[in-house]
Amino acid sequence: MRRGINLAAEILLFAALIVFMPGTASAQIWTVLAFDFKGDGRDPAQADAAQLSYRYDKPQDLLWFRLTLYDKPAEEAFGVSIAVNTAAGDDSATKVDWWGANKGFKFDKLVTAWVRKGQDGYQGDIGIADAAGIKARNLTNLHQNNLQIRVEGDSILIGMKRTDLTDKMKMNLVAAVGSNREWNDDIPNVGSATLDLAAPRPARGLRELDVRRNNLQFPPGYKTLPEDQAPAIARKGHGRHALILIPGVYSGAQAFDGFMERTQSQYSFYLVTPPGLNQTAARPLPSETTSYGEFPWIRRLERDLLDLIHKEKLRKPVLVVHGFPGSLAAEEIAAQHPEAVGGIIEIAAMPVQFFPSPRDAKKPATPDERIELVNVGWAQKWFKYVTPETWDSNNYVARMFTNDLERAERVRQQVEAAPLEVKIRYLAEFMASDHSAILTHLEVPLLALRPGFNDQFFADPANSFYKVGFQTSWEAFAGNSRIQLLTVPDARALILDDQPKLADEAIARFVEKAAPHEMTRRSRWAPLSLGFAAKD
Repeated sequence: MRRGINLAAEILLFAALIVFMPGTASAQIWTVLAFDFKGDGRDPAQADAAQLSYRYDKPQDLLWFRLTLYDKPAEEAFGVSIAVNTAAGDDSATKVDWWGANKGFKFDKLVTAWVRKGQDGYQGDIGIADAAGIKARNLTNLHQNNLQIRVEGDSILIGMKRTDLTDKMKMNLVAAVGSNREWNDDIPNVGSATLDLAAPRPARGLRELDVRRNNLQFPPGYKTLPEDQAPAIARKGHGRHALILIPGVYSGAQAFDGFMERTQSQYSFYLVTPPGLNQTAARPLPSETTSYGEFPWIRRLERDLLDLIHKEKLRKPVLVVHGFPGSLAAEEIAAQHPEAVGGIIEIAAMPVQFFPSPRDAKKPATPDERIELVNVGWAQKWFKYVTPETWDSNNYVARMFTNDLERAERVRQQVEAAPLEVKIRYLAEFMASDHSAILTHLEVPLLALRPGFNDQFFADPANSFYKVGFQTSWEAFAGNSRIQLLTVPDARALILDDQPKLADEAIARFVEKAAPHEMTRRSRWAPLSLGFAAKD
């Protein structure tokens, strides 16, 4: 299996590779090909694959692969195998069956780096083999010591001339990591990753990461909202019912403006902007070691709302939320302090985002599994490095927001104007949350206004997610008599603007039943005791 070359030649070749291959792999953007669950390897003590990505240096025709692990690699000795099918669709080509989890994958080239670190770099089985070499257990029969190998943080990088691997631009592949003696975990577990070096950069579904970024920390100089200071709060209206309005990550700053203007004689409004949204300062970001399952920003927003209710002496106000983070804070208050609120109105909110269990992808993840997936997977391996372009290309499209497509694009741009660090923090805490038990046993009345969109909107398969997220996901809680579900026809996420009459009437009926008539009376121009000027 092993063919040696003399030490002098090996050093010479390695030096030539360093000169020939630019040393900039870590300074470039990587495109993710596949993800992998934690803990699905053969030996939990060995390398556990999290992510497979690549970078192609077209001018130099150099192809780099990046195997990211859940823990740092054993830098002194490790193994990487990349099985490549360069002849997809060619049944006449000689191929070998993959020996990992995906037994159905067949390949004709194998990149091998089963190495131990020595004085002059990595040594061992380093090279590329074809099917004949693989069958003969000669893993370098095509090329030997032609790979550049690096360990950077939690990742192993393998670089090569593309033409050493194939003369084609499209290929399918599966990678495996382990020790320098045997493989332990492969990625992906099912099927294979498709790599097309000639494909244009996609406008949607971009998977680019920049490992120079850290989106889990604010850039130097960002001024945060002090912990002892309340968020931005504005007051409007002079009606008998108190409504606390909370815009969300995906609502935009004017989501409640039309509603307040139309109904200011019916309600007294307290508009609470979650810190960091709509050009407000964010709370300090927690340490990266803090579990998302502690929900620090959601808990802090919950305290902000309770403080407002207490300081303004509001008697069972109705919380009106436009998606998360307000929905999570309101539901927590209803569960832990039901005496504090008269009800909850959720507008275009998703109750629980589906996560497959790492143990059985057909079943939903348990609450603990969700938190672990966000902590070690989504946060550290994806959100930390995601580029603004990748975020934008995977985020909600303008047509989701409102029927007025010109305004929809303005709202989308407004939503995306929030700092990426803020959007990631709120989203990650939402992803880690599972309020199924809270909603199932909720004792406080809740009205869920669901956008109905229309048949034309759902005729596009790309929009099927919105039906599942905004509508179907609520059906699991229809058995709770305290929860009222109302789908508003021909309305998108900004329901209050698309169907104002239907929305206003539904809210009025709910508030009349859920909230008491008495409330604290105050001058419509009086400043709030929390230190924020009221507006009318």
